Amino acid sequence: MKTLAHSKAKGQVVVGFAAETRDLLEHAGEKLKKKNLDLIVANDVSQQDIGFASEDNRVTLLDRRGKRTPLEKMPKPRLAERILDAVEKLLPSK
Repeated sequence: MKTLAHSKAKGQVVVGFAAETRDLLEHAGEKLKKKNLDLIVANDVSQQDIGFASEDNRVTLLDRRGKRTPLEKMPKPRLAERILDAVEKLLPSK
């Protein structure tokens, strides 16, 4: 991921994922900067009612501009739509 993000083309948006058990936003913010990402999806995998073994998830989106967007618990397909909406906002205007 680090190599891809550091060689991205103009107009390309690179998204990463941070699955953390503690210090979620701190670790996700570090990964965002270190890997030169445009957006990172921060996921607290220590919670039993969301994540890997669940139909639902709750995440916080962090973007390269410093914006943090906590999302409520929702089904994963809806969450994917919200992530794509965030990516669209980061695309350069045409």
